[in-house]
Amino acid sequence: MQLLITGGLGFIGSNFILQTMQKYPKTKITNIDAQLEGSNIKNLQSLKNKSNYRYVKGNITNQKLIEKLVSKSDVIFN
Repeated sequence: MQLLITGGLGFIGSNFILQTMQKYPKTKITNIDAQLEGSNIKNLQSLKNKSNYRYVKGNITNQKLIEKLVSKSDVIFN
């Protein structure tokens, strides 16, 4: 299963990602975050070398980027 998480560097998003990775270790997660206020890249430092985790720096207002990521995802959490 491929998940797309928006705002995954914030408090709620990063904890959701960490818990999901722990409970479902085979799940693939793409995290898109614009690194605005409330974002902290250090929240997910432990996932840096995980093959099933990918971080994309971007904004959900970027329609082309979102269309590309959504087309490759089974579930989207915003």
